[in-house]
Amino acid sequence: LPLACQRSLQRFLYPVHVRQRLGLIRDEADEAALPADYEALLVPEDGMLRVVDMVEDELVLSVPVVPMAPGSEAIDAEWVPTQEEQDKASPFAALAALKKQ
Repeated sequence: LPLACQRSLQRFLYPVHVRQRLGLIRDEADEAALPADYEALLVPEDGMLRVVDMVEDELVLSVPVVPMAPGSEAIDAEWVPTQEEQDKASPFAALAALKKQ
């Protein structure tokens, strides 16, 4: 699954491995009869399972909240100010001078 690394902002392929056992049920009351390692899947009233929707749901659930490529290094959180930024007068300098008086 192609994702964008939140550390490096580069694209990487995230491997997705899903092993799932589904128990098809027509009524929620039938869920108790399923073995413990099965997930209940309620069959729609028309009896048509939409496999594309099931796969999409599993892919959405497998995506991490903050995708990070394996081996990626964190970008420095401290930005070194440029000389121009250092030379620029602070807009609050006048207030600081008034406070000292």
